[in-house]
Amino acid sequence: MKVTKMKRGYIIRLSDTEFDLLSGEMQCEFMGSGTFVDGDWKHLPPAQQRVLTEIANLKRDWLAVTENRRDI
Repeated sequence: MKVTKMKRGYIIRLSDTEFDLLSGEMQCEFMGSGTFVDGDWKHLPPAQQRVLTEIANLKRDWLAVTENRRDI
């Protein structure tokens, strides 16, 4: 896995196997974490609270593939 820091955000480059492993682990860890289950987000910065609220309300995906260029 290679992570590149940009001006705003990051680019993560990984293989199919790395993606499958990472996405599965992230989904399981997030849904089972105390932060998500308890909803006690006051200790987090406002931007992170907003993201967690959007995920909890199903207005945002936790992990989404935005573009698949393999079929092109």
